[in-house]
Amino acid sequence: MNLEISDTQYVKLLNWYDAMMYCQLLDVDGKNDWRLPTKEELDYIYHSQNHFVGSLYWSSTEYDGGSSWIQNLSSGNQNDNYKGASHYVRPVRTIEPS
Repeated sequence: MNLEISDTQYVKLLNWYDAMMYCQLLDVDGKNDWRLPTKEELDYIYHSQNHFVGSLYWSSTEYDGGSSWIQNLSSGNQNDNYKGASHYVRPVRTIEPS
């Protein structure tokens, strides 16, 4: 997967809207194309990394108008949650293969 996962985790809990905004405004070493991972990308992160601040992380994949998918990065479980709820954020960006 052509994905760069931010080394820096935002340690505060954010609702989905603030999480989207946080990723859009993030600038790390001149890179400013960060975003929330998709549901599939979050699952990839779960299977490839073991260090997380908390357990529930937002994805950009919407379940319906008022909910989005989250993933428990401790157990691997995915489910939908109300966008007004507060969860952790792990920004990602797409990278071009070299």
